Amino acid sequence: MRYLKHVCTSVVAGLLPFASFAAAVDVDDVVTDIGAQVASVALIGGAVLLLLVAIKAFKWVRRAM
Repeated sequence: MRYLKHVCTSVVAGLLPFASFAAAVDVDDVVTDIGAQVASVALIGGAVLLLLVAIKAFKWVRRAM
């Protein structure tokens, strides 16, 4: 098992320099899609934050009674 681990590590380390010659990946479409989702993510995050604050306030008021 140890031998296999060393062999796999050696192979990966040996192939690592070849990865630098790979073609660049075009990520413009992904960045555009993520940018389009900013409003909905912010809305959901705000709703979750509001819910957490409401629960905390409810517990605080309940404890004060």
